[in-house]
This record gives sequence, structure tokens and C-alpha cells, in this order.
Amino acid sequence: MRFARSLVLMTAWLGLTPAAFVMASPVRVAQVTQVETLLEAMPRPKETSTKVSSLFAANAYQQKSINYQAKMGPEQALKFLQSSLTAKGYGERPVNTVSGQWGFSIVFDPPATVALQPTTPGKKVVLVYQGTMLAPNTININARFEEIEAN
Repeated sequence: MRFARSLVLMTAWLGLTPAAFVMASPVRVAQVTQVETLLEAMPRPKETSTKVSSLFAANAYQQKSINYQAKMGPEQALKFLQSSLTAKGYGERPVNTVSGQWGFSIVFDPPATVALQPTTPGKKVVLVYQGTMLAPNTININARFEEIEAN
């Protein structure tokens, strides 16, 4: 931080615009870390067959998501997520829940203890899970936070 401050002072002294040197807000950095931590700590079925790690996702909140595979069908995965996330205080949005032999999509409102601030006024942050069958007994599961209209 001392270097960044010196750089800004030097550019001002030289008559350059310090706005060209954009520094990340500590709040934004904390939220990105919080999103990664939240996603990586989400409950996973014991049948998970791949390592879970944070991935870049262009349209996700803070551009973070997790992805893994599990040896199960979509109904079993969906039931697991519904029960485990509800137990953690997440509220399912039934209007957004869709499932079939192909997989599932489900959306949850985070509990009050998960304070993720939307980047756009009039929106709120929700947790989205999607599962796609890769083989008869293998489902790929992706989780991310997204911003949606608040109404």
C-alpha cells in the first residue's frame, strides 16, 4: 500500500492523472474472497468424484463459480441440495426449480447471515445450482451466485 500511495503522489507531482492507476477497493476484494469461500464450503454429495475449485464465470456474481461431478442422477442430486441448503438457511425459489432426465436448475435466496451486496441497484444476489447429466450415472454440477431483479 505504501508503494501505491507513493506512486499516486509521484504522478500528482509530475502533473499526471492519478485516476489512471486504479486500485481495488478493500470491500470488493473482501467480497470476492467471501464469495469464493462460500462457494467452496457449500455442501456436496459424498458421491462427488472430482476436486472442487473456484472457476472464472463471466456472468456470475464476482465472476466466481464452482464445478464438480458426482456419481448420481439428477433427482438424487436435487434432493440432496434442497435438503442440505435449506438446513443451512437458504430458501428455495420453487418458481425457478426445473428438473428432468437431462439434469436440473435450482435457485436459492441466501440466509440473512450471507450479506452479498448487489453491484446494480434494484437487484439482489441469489445462489444458482445447475446440473447436467454427462453419462447415465454422472452429473456435472455448477454453483454460482447471480444478481437478479429484486421484486
